[in-house]
Amino acid sequence: FSAIITGDATKGTPFPLFWLRYSLFAILYPSGIVGELTVFLAAGDDKDFGELVGPTLAYAFYSLFLPFIYFFGSPFMIMNMAGNRKKAFKKRFSKPPPPPRGLVWPLDNKGGRSSTGVNKAILAAAVGAVSPEKQAKVEKSKSWRFGYVKHLVGMVEEQCASPAAALKVAEAGLDKAYELFQFIGPDESCVSLKETMASKASDEYSTGYIKGEGSSPKKLLEVPYKHKTLSGQALKDQVNKWVSYGTIEPSAGEAIIKCVDNPGWLDLSDRYFVLLGAGSAMGPFLVLMALGANVVAIDLDRPHIWKRLISIAKESAGSITFPLKKKQADCKDEEEIYANAGCNLFTDTPKIRDWLLELYPGKPFTVGSYAYLDGALHVQVSLAMDAISRDLSEKRKNTSLAYLCTPTDLHLIPKEAHDDSEKNFKNYSGRLYCFLLNLLSSGKYLRKNARKPVAGEGGEYYLVNGISVAQGPNYALAKRLQHWRAIVARSKGCVVSSNIAPATSTVSVVHNRTFAWAYEGMPYFKPYEIFAPETSKAVMLALLLFDLNDPSSVANPKTPTRNPNELFTWGSFNGGAWRCAYEVDSIGEASVFVYFGRLAMPYVGIGLAAAAAITAKQFGYF
Repeated sequence: FSAIITGDATKGTPFPLFWLRYSLFAILYPSGIVGELTVFLAAGDDKDFGELVGPTLAYAFYSLFLPFIYFFGSPFMIMNMAGNRKKAFKKRFSKPPPPPRGLVWPLDNKGGRSSTGVNKAILAAAVGAVSPEKQAKVEKSKSWRFGYVKHLVGMVEEQCASPAAALKVAEAGLDKAYELFQFIGPDESCVSLKETMASKASDEYSTGYIKGEGSSPKKLLEVPYKHKTLSGQALKDQVNKWVSYGTIEPSAGEAIIKCVDNPGWLDLSDRYFVLLGAGSAMGPFLVLMALGANVVAIDLDRPHIWKRLISIAKESAGSITFPLKKKQADCKDEEEIYANAGCNLFTDTPKIRDWLLELYPGKPFTVGSYAYLDGALHVQVSLAMDAISRDLSEKRKNTSLAYLCTPTDLHLIPKEAHDDSEKNFKNYSGRLYCFLLNLLSSGKYLRKNARKPVAGEGGEYYLVNGISVAQGPNYALAKRLQHWRAIVARSKGCVVSSNIAPATSTVSVVHNRTFAWAYEGMPYFKPYEIFAPETSKAVMLALLLFDLNDPSSVANPKTPTRNPNELFTWGSFNGGAWRCAYEVDSIGEASVFVYFGRLAMPYVGIGLAAAAAITAKQFGYF
């Protein structure tokens, strides 16, 4: 009985009680709804209420309006319970997790592998490299899950002091991560990631190779957008519209237009792209294959993944190279190749690094970190990719690095973007909807985006806080690790392409209904635009090609910047986040309200028309 009252969905609950708790809704909800509707119909004929408001209005309210709400609302209630039932049964009958292997979070005082303490320790070490005072504040922070943002802001502000400060923070954070994270080998030996990556792996991969059979690709930049494929002048015109509206930064627009004007950049026949997370939703695999590139694909050892990747490669003009557990010549057929292809970034980190170091000697590699996972796993996969990227950039000549930054992060932005945000704020803060929502939420919703500049060596720096608290401190740390590596590698002479991608309606995002609803309503706040995955991938590849080919790009370490973090200032295709009136994290609920407000408008119109007709009849107009 206590299990039902408490809602316990664990294996400690007796199964009959567990089953009843998550199944009886299928009977109780419909019967309850039918019962309530019956009562409404009966109440519509109630004489006392009819005498008070009029029999027509009473009947309309009980017999038409309330059933109308139930008709549209009840499916949501029932489907929500069905979803809860599915989750509860999945949790109850899930298999126990396998013993930890490979790159793992370190053990805490309770014997678990919690991420909170490690997350705090890494940030504390990073900011502590330049500010012991702020380090102490991080270490004393108690509600880390909801209080981490202010500490990240403080860290980035400290980085603005000078180029040396920016690099000190990055190096200290990375060093702490390598020191704390552990690597558990097949023999269950446990050492730090730093120690693991200092030695060569005990075994090695074979190499798989498939050459595409497709025709030579067109040297033409094409961007799918709103059911059209844009190229040439049409693409330039659209880019200029995005720039004019504020959806992308002018530097991003200039880079894409340069890519249009230099079709030779699209000849990728002698370029090699190492994709860590080749099958990622935002990765450039499809676009690179269409352009005939040579792709070195790193992804999980799952046959269905490799069947898809290899099939795409075969139909292209490019090639795919991949790790194999046995020699390709020893594989009897394609199915055996699929079964032996792939690797695990968590468990095979040194082995992947060794294989890539020896692959195609002398060929220039561009190593892109595209793998993504939820929660704490995102930090692990980001650190695994970092270990590989670091060693390739430092030990292999002509290696460049590529990242996709998120707009939901802390960035240094141009003064022009800051000024536009100020103008938009003056416009939107005067709107009744925005004013009331901000007032009623006590300032929680619709917070001003433009911040006061931070003084540092080289002048004033303008920041935008795009962090979404809901994404959590692990997501923020995973992306920060990439920022740190990007500026450290660039300081050592490596070309680093690290452009900001827009908010994109990938499956991993829109499967969360709240995010999907918010995405529908965000364009209300100028200059936001949510992009389809195929559009985002095409424009981000154009920015990457610009970075690899144009010496004026900020990706080139010879291009001067006032601060290393200005690497992320230029070439930003942020989707409007920088010039919006409000912080990204404060418009989600407002966007959901906008979305449902639009959905409700036809029904509100019908309701008002019905009410007007009933009122007119009551007063004898017809």
